[in-house]
Amino acid sequence: MNYPQIILLATAVTLVLVVLAVREVAAGSQQNRALASRSAMLEVERRSASPMARLDLYLKKTEIGRKIEKRIIRAGVRIKVSTFLLLMSVVSVFSVIFVWRTLAPIFGVLSIVLVGYIFLAYLKRQEERRKEEFIAQLPEVARVLSNATSAGLALPTAVDMASEELDEPAGAELRRVAQSLKVGQSFDSAMAELRDRMPSREIGVLVSTLLVASRSGGALVTSLRNISGTLEERKETHREVKTIMSESTSTAWALTFMSVGSLFLVNLINPGVIRTMTGSFGGQIVLAISCAMMLAGVVLVRRVTTIEH
Repeated sequence: MNYPQIILLATAVTLVLVVLAVREVAAGSQQNRALASRSAMLEVERRSASPMARLDLYLKKTEIGRKIEKRIIRAGVRIKVSTFLLLMSVVSVFSVIFVWRTLAPIFGVLSIVLVGYIFLAYLKRQEERRKEEFIAQLPEVARVLSNATSAGLALPTAVDMASEELDEPAGAELRRVAQSLKVGQSFDSAMAELRDRMPSREIGVLVSTLLVASRSGGALVTSLRNISGTLEERKETHREVKTIMSESTSTAWALTFMSVGSLFLVNLINPGVIRTMTGSFGGQIVLAISCAMMLAGVVLVRRVTTIEH
């Protein structure tokens, strides 16, 4: 296999992607300057006609594009699906070239998996952080809805009012619910989408209470006030558990980076040893066992430090 030609081809593809990304950034700056002189309709039409917009629309029609878009929305990250995948591709190509030349070709290929894991882990972390922030706001959400309904407002109107009063992320999520209701979506469907975007037991309890109240009525104000107190207690409990487990979580991340860094450390102490080991059957067995044990350690630590709440 002609490795120099493969590396040159990968470098050329990376440069093309970088040029496209720079062009997109420049186009974004130009669009901001054009907002003062162009109408909103023309601006939307021009954006939808751009190559990145068409690529983004195409990706959203695919299964993987829809899944990534859903995760981006959950994470609250302001980035397009196309931009996210292009960044992942560029970083993957650079990692393949670097690891291929530094360690061995097989690890260069495996680095693609690591890059994908890091990007998706970032989204997962942002999802969890945003969900935790939303859960922390739930007592306030329940109080605002309780006050609004006790004042005689209908439940959809109370949700709309709460979306204006609450900070992010609760304000943004309730705003999505209010917008869905304004375009004719049913209350049950809008709340089901909220529960799907923010899956947790606390949110499920609040959503179930609102759904029951919208269908059959009942003492909604009293229920919301009781839920508010219960959610406040759960928030304090979750905060204590998170504080206790913070050290173990840091250990899990440290173990992940140490596992990867150990390969570079061994290669630094004895240059070329990893490439030599991958060239022999015995070395491949040793590397496979070592990587399997490191992966098992990372998975076990993460399983131990993960708490369902």
